[in-house]
Amino acid sequence: MHLRQLTTQDIPNLLNAINGAFADYIEPFQLNAAQLEFKMASENILLEWCVGVYKADRLIAFIMHGVRTSDGKTVVYNAGTGVLPEYRGQGLVGKMYHYLQTYFEENQVHQLVLEVIESNKSAIRAYEKDGFAIRRKLLCFSGKLQSIPQLSTATSIKPLQDFLWQDFQSFWDITPSWQSAIPSMEVVNPTALGAFIDGEMVGYVLFNVEKKRIYQLAVAPLYRRKGIATQVLAEVRKLSFNEKVEVNNLDESAENLKLFLEKQGLRNDINQYEMVKNLL
Repeated sequence: MHLRQLTTQDIPNLLNAINGAFADYIEPFQLNAAQLEFKMASENILLEWCVGVYKADRLIAFIMHGVRTSDGKTVVYNAGTGVLPEYRGQGLVGKMYHYLQTYFEENQVHQLVLEVIESNKSAIRAYEKDGFAIRRKLLCFSGKLQSIPQLSTATSIKPLQDFLWQDFQSFWDITPSWQSAIPSMEVVNPTALGAFIDGEMVGYVLFNVEKKRIYQLAVAPLYRRKGIATQVLAEVRKLSFNEKVEVNNLDESAENLKLFLEKQGLRNDINQYEMVKNLL
């Protein structure tokens, strides 16, 4: 076996390794080449920050990393760790992190971030042993949006041509996780709808029509509990053709939003922990 950082020539092998490693995962999934390309772009995955373990010409384990700068500090996100079933239990994840340690130091990485499914106790223990600590719990929802009578018709829902980040952020109680954060949204370019009262935007949603995924949903504090979010999701329901939608990695502290989504017909079906390790 040998470890090395990945290059563009490794992408076909990486795709095979991803599909092999996650076929029997707690939440199994498979990617095609286009989906992997989309993931890499939207999560700022840089191949030189990724590491793989090869046995002969076969990639048997990998860690993909996304890289962003926040407040002048370099943050590295574990966008996927996988080991083929027959090579598990050999400490390969720890070896890959150890391999990248010098690279992290050379590039003055301040923080490592990852997400791990709540029920994956062995992985959580392994990450804690490596110096990671749980920062917050993230909730994932899915289901069909229900048709709910609207409380008010005073709100108009209009498409937004631009992402009005300053306005959007003024509505936030929680910070979006990596896959729903601003840099990801600039790449994903989701459908944006704004809720307006007398010309003033009082709420919004960012929604991927193709993937049926809601990335962000927020209402200005002064306009909550007036049925505005229900109106916004009624439009999402139309766009999704009443098919199943997803909301991933919602901060557990947003209790009111959690209850609201459940009232809309979505089910909290799986949870993750966001874990961090500070290097500087």
